[in-house]
Amino acid sequence: MLLSVHKSNILPYNLIISFSIKDAMEQKKSAQKRQQLLNAALDVFSVYGFNGASLDEIAQLADMHKSNIFYYYENKEALYVEVLTTVMQKWLAPLQSLESELEPTEALSHYIMTKIEISRTQPKASKLFALEVIQGAPHILPILKGPLKKLFKRKAKVILNWQAQGKISDQIDAELLIINIWALTQNYADFSTQIEMVTGKTLRNKSMCQRAIEHTIHMTLYGVLPRN
Repeated sequence: MLLSVHKSNILPYNLIISFSIKDAMEQKKSAQKRQQLLNAALDVFSVYGFNGASLDEIAQLADMHKSNIFYYYENKEALYVEVLTTVMQKWLAPLQSLESELEPTEALSHYIMTKIEISRTQPKASKLFALEVIQGAPHILPILKGPLKKLFKRKAKVILNWQAQGKISDQIDAELLIINIWALTQNYADFSTQIEMVTGKTLRNKSMCQRAIEHTIHMTLYGVLPRN
């Protein structure tokens, strides 16, 4: 038996399209507000850390009512973890590029350049990560012990493979080399005030940024390449 559908129950096509457009616009607006909130949270958390940061200040910076924060995140910790997770994803991405098939000179140079560029363009993200780690990484310990450690061990094997091929000095400690590169490159963001006090410049200065890249690459490659 066929069911009859009354014409009054069928929405006009143009009305359906109108609802779809309106829904898409609302979703876009919500995504923009969410990103605005994340940016504001990064600004505040990178200065005060988790304990010192205020949701009132974050809301004010994001140009929204404090109560609206809870529309996106359950509490302050959920917002903080989201910001940190985003930072970690950006921080880990360049390390993925180290592969055994590449020449170490090219791969390490590109990695160093990318890391310094991140320190230049995203210093607040680097400072937030440093603050969290200094405090014992209570909010991202599972990430450090899990995904980060696995990636770290895997990329250390890449360096060991280069050593086995005679492309890297056998005097180099693969794990410590990665850690040293982290220290050399992130220092420009984490201690930008100190660097500016003694040199008068930061990575915001184009010539200083290029100088930092070239120096770090030269110093690293001079230390790791075979002496033949």
